[in-house]
Amino acid sequence: MEGVLRIILIGVCVLYINAQNYHEFGVIEACSDSDQEDFIVKFDDELMAHVDLEEQKEIMTLPDFAGQIQFPSLYEDAKKAVSICKNFIDILKEVYANSSEPLEPPRSSVYPKSDPQLNVQNSLICHVTGFFPPPVRVSWTKNNVNVTEESTLSRYYPNKDGTMNVFSRLSFIPEEGDIYSCSVEHRALHQPQTRVWDVEITEPSMGPSVFSGVGLALGLLGLATGVFFISKGN
Repeated sequence: MEGVLRIILIGVCVLYINAQNYHEFGVIEACSDSDQEDFIVKFDDELMAHVDLEEQKEIMTLPDFAGQIQFPSLYEDAKKAVSICKNFIDILKEVYANSSEPLEPPRSSVYPKSDPQLNVQNSLICHVTGFFPPPVRVSWTKNNVNVTEESTLSRYYPNKDGTMNVFSRLSFIPEEGDIYSCSVEHRALHQPQTRVWDVEITEPSMGPSVFSGVGLALGLLGLATGVFFISKGN
């Protein structure tokens, strides 16, 4: 199992004095599969005592004017708690070592936030979905030049099927001929998954307006000709 497995156990006891006043007495035990162990006793937000397991002694941390509270078996209790915590870690490591984590490869797509217009700032969105487990690595290029540092990555969102999805955004100003790419890396992929998007600006068609103008002119010309012949006849 990669990394350091660390377990923190927190026990809290609430002591009521009356309806308006109460105190919290708690013990925090922590252990890991390295050599780090902690055993801390707290009262409300104050640290009352902790155990130095290397020195094999308990250390009181309350100020003298508060009066000292005795914990006759604190060190022995800490040793037992750390031992139980270590056994729990061994069980977890064995369970995870014998389990196979499912891998789901991502699917990605690239699209602009709004219809691109030349020299008008916009955003490209790379949507990565259907993968498990996280994380994924998303990188961007513009005309084969890495521009990943200019992008942002959202938090991971869960899908209904238990997989994850995430969004990466890249601000850009469309210029004709520019080519952008979004590449996704994940444990379930043998090679990066790359999607390409190139700037194509479609100018609005003038056909309907032209034909409408010509039709209107011909109509007015026909109307004027008709009126002329009617007047001539009269």
